[in-house]
Amino acid sequence: MTAIINTELDSSRRFAQVTWTGGGSVACNVLWLRDNCPSGGDKRSGFRTFSVGELDPNLELERAEATDAGACLEVSFSDGHVSHFDATWLHARLQPAAPLQLRTWRSSAALPRHQFEDTLQDEGHLSLLHDIAQWGAAVVSDVPLTVDGTEALAARFGHVRETDFGRLFDIMSEPDVWTMSQSTNAMDPHTDDPFRYNPSGASLLHCIDASPTGGGASTLVDGFEVAATIRREHPQAFELLTSVSVPFIRYRSDSVDQGDAVNMQAHAPVIRLDRDGDVCGIRFHERSMGSLDLDPDLTDRYYRALIVFTKLIRDREFQWTHRLQPGEALMFDNQRVLHGRTGFDGDPGRRHLRLCTVDRDQFHSKLRRLAEDLGRGGHDRKLPAGNLS
Repeated sequence: MTAIINTELDSSRRFAQVTWTGGGSVACNVLWLRDNCPSGGDKRSGFRTFSVGELDPNLELERAEATDAGACLEVSFSDGHVSHFDATWLHARLQPAAPLQLRTWRSSAALPRHQFEDTLQDEGHLSLLHDIAQWGAAVVSDVPLTVDGTEALAARFGHVRETDFGRLFDIMSEPDVWTMSQSTNAMDPHTDDPFRYNPSGASLLHCIDASPTGGGASTLVDGFEVAATIRREHPQAFELLTSVSVPFIRYRSDSVDQGDAVNMQAHAPVIRLDRDGDVCGIRFHERSMGSLDLDPDLTDRYYRALIVFTKLIRDREFQWTHRLQPGEALMFDNQRVLHGRTGFDGDPGRRHLRLCTVDRDQFHSKLRRLAEDLGRGGHDRKLPAGNLS
């Protein structure tokens, strides 16, 4: 339990310096304290009775002292209001938990594996969610080959996302190809849906049938490991890839069997940084990248950076490869992990993977709630928010 051992007001009476047991101190701003007074309602649940519009910008602190053996901070304001803050609650808000330590990887990684039946129990469910958050990908075995089986695994992460492809998309080689996934060609690593303002979050590739003649192996690339390599070895390229937004488009003038006519466009950087400067998302699909609309000098420099990124994701050193068997499923973070496949031969329609996606916020919400319910620490840790427009 966190406790307060000392408090002190600064000369302006705008800050209260709070010192904690175990070390560390923090300056609490007067307006922040008044806004977060428990009497104004709970910000986590959204039940608020207090508005910042009621704040006096010239408000001052009259008194701030620890009570109840350091378990509470009592604050008096110049407007006469008195607030009582639980010390543990205050510490968690002002000194949040460290972010989740991510595990980045290359081709030789032993990505986590799970059994479908285990994920139906709380402990196995949490383990799967945690592995996807930490590693970005995992393999799940013995998933029923039915549509219900696919949806049951997806439900471990959230509601199946409805798109112009429907709820589920069957990836099978076809004689008349209208998307590259229906061919037998190899596909370079990419993230799905970069042309959407909010691309797919967690994706599921469920193998229903494999190519009988071999090939068709799935490839995964950890975009965060690629980004870390570029940041370390090509800092100028990293700056461009994180600061310059580029266009991604998907245009289809006529509807097809599994897809509506669409005209979608989004602009975003290939690598997204969060407010702390940490990499939090990847967005890249070369076949969906539109014509760059940059100044000529920037265009030349940007292409050089893009070449660095593309060569790395195509480098086998970064590509984890696995040929899915019927009943196996790949679960991966679509805004971190790029996926592709090797080419294959075989009768049209034989190799069959079923794809569906859920939103990233639902996935992270389930992880936080389940960790809290099971009494696990760090359930409020920062998680990578993804690459949004």
